[in-house]
Amino acid sequence: MHRLLLLGLLAACGDDARSAREQRVIDTLAEDNHVWGQRDPELVMLKLAKMQRNDYEWMRGTAGLYWRDVADGDPRVATAFPQPRVLIIGDPHPENLGTFRAADGTMLVDWNDLDAAGYGPAIADLRRLAVGMVIGTDGNGDDQELVSRIVHGYTAQIAMHANGGTALQLGTGVHPLIDSELADARVEGDRRLALDELAPVMAGARVLAVGDLEDVGKDGVYEDTVRAVDAAEAARIDAAVAQWAARRGEAAIVKLRARRIGAGVASYAALRYNVVLEGPTPALADDVLIELKEGRDGSFLDGAITLRDPTWVSPAERVADAQRRVQARGDADVRLGFADVSGLSFKIRDREAYQRGLAHSAIDDLDRQDLLAFGEILGRRLASAHGASLTGQGLPGWMAIAPALAGRELELADELSVTALAEAAQIRADHDAFEDADLAALVLPRAH
Repeated sequence: MHRLLLLGLLAACGDDARSAREQRVIDTLAEDNHVWGQRDPELVMLKLAKMQRNDYEWMRGTAGLYWRDVADGDPRVATAFPQPRVLIIGDPHPENLGTFRAADGTMLVDWNDLDAAGYGPAIADLRRLAVGMVIGTDGNGDDQELVSRIVHGYTAQIAMHANGGTALQLGTGVHPLIDSELADARVEGDRRLALDELAPVMAGARVLAVGDLEDVGKDGVYEDTVRAVDAAEAARIDAAVAQWAARRGEAAIVKLRARRIGAGVASYAALRYNVVLEGPTPALADDVLIELKEGRDGSFLDGAITLRDPTWVSPAERVADAQRRVQARGDADVRLGFADVSGLSFKIRDREAYQRGLAHSAIDDLDRQDLLAFGEILGRRLASAHGASLTGQGLPGWMAIAPALAGRELELADELSVTALAEAAQIRADHDAFEDADLAALVLPRAH
């Protein structure tokens, strides 16, 4: 432990003083954050600080490290199973699930962050889900049992697809936590909470609430901050909104624009813009709030996940297309789309409070039986995402996965109970190694 506490001194000692693993972490983070680090080193430094808070945030910020280990054949994340390549989530940890309000008003929970989605190995994606649940519920019982339940849910749902079953929809009545999240999201969405928080009505007009909507963290990390945009940003936003609206056969009138900082970990430094649009009438009550989120194809993922395909003209189109395909309902976000302007690619989505992410703290608070049941449900939902989506060859994913698992379901559970826990242990060790280091100096030396 003393060696770990002294790691901050290693920056001055040269590469030989670091272990091969530590250097691998630094190299991957440097590659992952290179583009954003050149543009906005302050936000990348804050992202790294956020990752250092705990092992769960570290895990969220190091999907690229996981997939590099998979691509390079690290024995820790090896598998005895065939690796059918299907449309995968890429980072299916529990906080990449959230609530949605579909076109007909139905509320459901589904995958909401497809930044790393592409064609990749199904078993590795399942392992990443299991690791996320283990890290996110640290110390909450028998981790092997939790992993086994996740795998059981996955294999059972793949078998259902192979027998003609349809995609699993996570709606009311599926699990108490889902019921609670859906009820809260409906209440907050009906109140237009997100719109009124960003742009409250004052003197008969909406005005931006510029500043910190949440207190800045003790480590200096912005939790939820709104900034005004400059003229160049405003022009970029308006062009993106016009392009998005034209694809929908609509016109859009932009009323307000703001930059939002604080969400996410891996994507903390990405551009996020909140935009208030004129609603169907001049009344303020029906104004619309959307988000533009910058997407990119990370080279660090390409060894394991195919991010570029002739059907995707840009990163944001990949993300939006993948979301429609892996979700139980293609209309879960009626405003989902994309735009490419000024060399940037933006996924565009509804930003009202009907859409809200699940907090891993709420999952961690579940009693043991509810947690195991929730893990099985997430395994099933991931299987539906993999199984119901078409592969790059145009076949349902279950047709590639089911033969690889047939008769070996218990073997897969046994394998992942070992490899997922080994990966969780590595994540904790990596976090411990860099928790007290000047990580920004190691990853972004020119920022100092």
